[in-house]
Amino acid sequence: MAKKTKLPPEIICLSDDDDDDVDHNSKINTKITTPVKEKELLTTNNSNKYEPSNWIIQDKDIIHVSPLPSKYSDIYKKPFEIRCSSVRFGITEFNIDSEIVLMKETEFEMNLSKNFMDNLSIKLAYSDVVKFYFSFESQTPAAFIHVRNEFAVLFDKFIPTSDEHGKGFNPNSKDEKRRHIIFCLKALTPDMERIHIATIFYFLKTKSTKIDVLCISGTRADELYSLARYAKTPTIATPKKTLFTLNTNDLTAKTVGLNNNTIRFDLSSDDLHCLNEGEFLNDNIIDFYLQYIYYEKLSADDRERTHLFNSFFYTRLTQKGNRDNPDISAAERRYNRVKRWVRDVDLFTKNYIIVPVNQNTHWYIVLIQNLNNVPTEGDLISDDEEDTIDDRLKSKKRRRSSRIIRSIGSNSASSSPSPKPSIQLGDELDEADEVTSDNEVPLKQNIEALVSAKKDHSQTPAIIIFDSLRIASKNRVAATLREFLQVEYDHKKALPVGSLARKLFNMDTMPTIEAAVPQQRNYSDCGLYILQYIESYFTHLTSTFTNWCEKNLKGSTKRKEILTVINQHVINKEV
Repeated sequence: MAKKTKLPPEIICLSDDDDDDVDHNSKINTKITTPVKEKELLTTNNSNKYEPSNWIIQDKDIIHVSPLPSKYSDIYKKPFEIRCSSVRFGITEFNIDSEIVLMKETEFEMNLSKNFMDNLSIKLAYSDVVKFYFSFESQTPAAFIHVRNEFAVLFDKFIPTSDEHGKGFNPNSKDEKRRHIIFCLKALTPDMERIHIATIFYFLKTKSTKIDVLCISGTRADELYSLARYAKTPTIATPKKTLFTLNTNDLTAKTVGLNNNTIRFDLSSDDLHCLNEGEFLNDNIIDFYLQYIYYEKLSADDRERTHLFNSFFYTRLTQKGNRDNPDISAAERRYNRVKRWVRDVDLFTKNYIIVPVNQNTHWYIVLIQNLNNVPTEGDLISDDEEDTIDDRLKSKKRRRSSRIIRSIGSNSASSSPSPKPSIQLGDELDEADEVTSDNEVPLKQNIEALVSAKKDHSQTPAIIIFDSLRIASKNRVAATLREFLQVEYDHKKALPVGSLARKLFNMDTMPTIEAAVPQQRNYSDCGLYILQYIESYFTHLTSTFTNWCEKNLKGSTKRKEILTVINQHVINKEV
């Protein structure tokens, strides 16, 4: 009579550092610990004997992951649910109960089932994970996990997946199909996708500094999925992208001119180097191209109605300096840093104010519209029945006066010359001096509606944020700009004390709008995106927002375009 095969346990924990209490209600609860001698043997053989080059991730394959918004700061304090349709250990695929893999304090926890086995509780300790690559952009969203050999040895002991070719799951196998764990991720909405990407990335970075965690492009993830599932590259070969690189002549320092050469930029070789693919655009390139849009792309009417700040304005406004006067209010200190920059301009006659912002090496751009249409205190008190901005203002009119910034007075603006856009010694660069904003919930509006409103001469005052990485809140930026405008107004438009004709700049009279614009899919193109946003906005071509972004993902069209514009505006040296 044949010897009866012993059935595997129904619940299996493959975690060396699992401290969960024993579940006495389970039929079988096995906690695996590795004997000392076995641990020594496994440690000796831990290094992977086979590490193929086709799993190497290059810089171009990596997607930059922005920090989580502050409102999600406590997300690491409790288990996070990863939505998965299934999980594969090498050649064996398992179903996942409730389609959820839990990320806990020290481990992944998953409850699995298979035709030959049910109620498998597998716990994969972060200490056993070597690499974790993931992508939601691929045809099959997936996470690819490479583990230490110790985990695979324990897995093979309790879960029968071997066949005539060897172990079904083996990190050292030369068969690509057997080497990795794959989480088959569920597709998510764009907003949920961004939150999941940031949470998964920083959760693992926080819990284990030894894991190589990368968010990768959809193209590279498709290649890895084909390798891990079928041990071959995709049947449809992806054309190799040729990186846009400037030659020696292109990198020669040059002086360029705009507005009949009345505006000049000295561009160094380092400035021009920023146009190489994968590089961040710097302030000189950003300022040059914005001025190019202003003088050569805007209509005469739009140019008259628009004021363009350079890339140093917001930095200087919020940059603490050793020359700040400690005896005045924070609002006045901020204003004093930049008041010379607006000495000769009346911002309140402009329909548009453009403010480029760079924070934490990320560019985005702010468009302030219709300042002159901001209501006065008298408007807000007398017109209780009038819908002056949008429906949400009606319920707030009676409490607006409590948010009013007190009149500063009528101090005359300084007559000293305009400052050079440079950082002074002693300035603090690591702490932005921004306004602490209220719990504002920005409005969201698609770009087509914003451009249509512009074409229809909509009179709504607003602060519009164009950001190619819409994750971190910009409420403090909007609040800081409103405060600046209020102080500037009180200095330039002095009114008698108690006058109801004073305009009020707050979140109700000038709400924040987050423009729903195409998002960048790498870590380096934010500068290109803000330039295209503004260019498309003022040329009234809504289709270019999407069309340009899709095209630019396949090449370096905007970088080439900027270089062409620079070369067309070079000022020849006089003999």
